[in-house]
Amino acid sequence: MDRKYLLLNLTLLVWLFALLAWCVGASSLARYAGLLAFATFSAFILRGFITGMFKKHKNSENPGAIAATPSTVNQHQAETETSTVIARDVHLEGNIASSSPVYVYGSVRGDIDVKESLVNVMREGRVEGNINCQQLIIDGAVTGQCTGDAVDIAENGTLTGTLVYRTLSIKQGGTFTGQAELRAPRQEQTNVVGLVLDTTTEGASKKAEGKRS
Repeated sequence: MDRKYLLLNLTLLVWLFALLAWCVGASSLARYAGLLAFATFSAFILRGFITGMFKKHKNSENPGAIAATPSTVNQHQAETETSTVIARDVHLEGNIASSSPVYVYGSVRGDIDVKESLVNVMREGRVEGNINCQQLIIDGAVTGQCTGDAVDIAENGTLTGTLVYRTLSIKQGGTFTGQAELRAPRQEQTNVVGLVLDTTTEGASKKAEGKRS
C-alpha cells in the first residue's frame, strides 16, 4: 500500500466502522468514530497541501535542474542535424552529396559523395552506386566503385566492385570481390621557397674581377 494513501484508507475504514456502529444502535461509539474519521481525513488533506508547497519551494531554489532538460535536448538535436541518416525502413533512389557524415541503415540506389567526411554502411544497409569519401566503413552490402582514404570492411560487410584506397582493413567475415587500386599518397604542402641563383649577376661580377686583375 502506498504510504501517501494510508490516511485516506484509514479514514474510510473508520467511517465504515462508524456507520456499522450507528446501524447497531451504538450512537455514542458511532459519534466518536465519525469524529476520528473527520480528523484523519483532515490530516490527509493537510499533508498533501504541505507536500505540494515543499516541492514548489524546492524547485524555485534550484532552477538549473529545470533548465538542464531543454539544453540537453537542443544539444542532441544539434548533433543529429550534423549527420545524414538513411533510416532502416527508407529506400532512397538518387544521389547524395554532403559535407557531413552519412549513415546508411536502409538502402540507397545512387552515388554518395562525401569527400571530406565519413560514410558508414550499417549491418542492414545496402548501397548500389559509387561512394566517394574520406573514410568508408562497410558492415552491410555495397555494389559499385568506392574511393576513400581509409576503407574498413567489418565482419558482416561485403563490397563488390572497384576499390581505390590508401589504407584498407578487412576483418574476419568481411568479403571484397573486384579490383583494388592503391591511391597515391597525399602531397604535403610546405612553406619552403626554393632560391634561384641569378646567373646574370654572377657573370657580371666575374667580369669585373677580371678587369681589375
